[in-house]
Amino acid sequence: MPANTPYLRLQALLLLCLSCLASCGSFEEKRIRELLHEKGFGARAEGEATIENYVGGLDAVQFLLDPAAVQTPGAERLVELSAVQPVGIDGTIFVPYVGPVYVLGMTETELAAQVQSQLMLYFKKDFQLQARIVVSNKLFYAIGEVLATKGRQKLEPDMTFFDAMLAVQWTPLANLGRVYLIRPDAENPLVIEINFREMLTTGNMTTNARMHERDILYIPPTFLGLIARLLERVLQPVGVAVNTMLGVARIRTAYEVATGQQDSLYFRF
Repeated sequence: MPANTPYLRLQALLLLCLSCLASCGSFEEKRIRELLHEKGFGARAEGEATIENYVGGLDAVQFLLDPAAVQTPGAERLVELSAVQPVGIDGTIFVPYVGPVYVLGMTETELAAQVQSQLMLYFKKDFQLQARIVVSNKLFYAIGEVLATKGRQKLEPDMTFFDAMLAVQWTPLANLGRVYLIRPDAENPLVIEINFREMLTTGNMTTNARMHERDILYIPPTFLGLIARLLERVLQPVGVAVNTMLGVARIRTAYEVATGQQDSLYFRF
């Protein structure tokens, strides 16, 4: 037994290290699982804005009050609700006499009811008001061979796939025969392949789907366009190096001309 004691200690140390690694891995996996979601895009405010608008993170709201409510003694500050107010980063707006109220994801009807209920708790009186989303910045995403600035694009009212394509435009390398409209979701994402060239030439609008908020419009390149983009990626570091060398050469030439070590061609005649 004494001869096996060092081996037993080594085995115990290995088991301890393995248990520590397993606990660290499980802890990291638990933190990652807490960040994952099962449905939707992952944003706090979700809905179908083209059917019923709702308060998003980039929106601003305004309230219309009964003039008698502002004239009520002690309720003069309610006039502040008539000002346009952007939604805070925490999803709240400021309501006089109440404080921050969470409104993210609410429709206009739900927003008015929420603020009314909060004011009733403070004043013990029902103030009639209407809520309006006066600034609506609902977005979709355009990537790939897009002529406009890639990334977030404003979702216009009643916008279709055809409208979105004409809004973002496309480069000469775009493959208009295979444009992808992607509706992201954690559970059931939807990918629609659309022949936009056929839509342009025949007028067949069967696949002219309505755009939803946070849709992804991907315009891929053609086969030759893919080769051109690949060469562009390969030659980009070379171009940076050449521009750097030319820049150093220009600085050196300017220094030599300024110090008189080299004659300037501009002043020889």
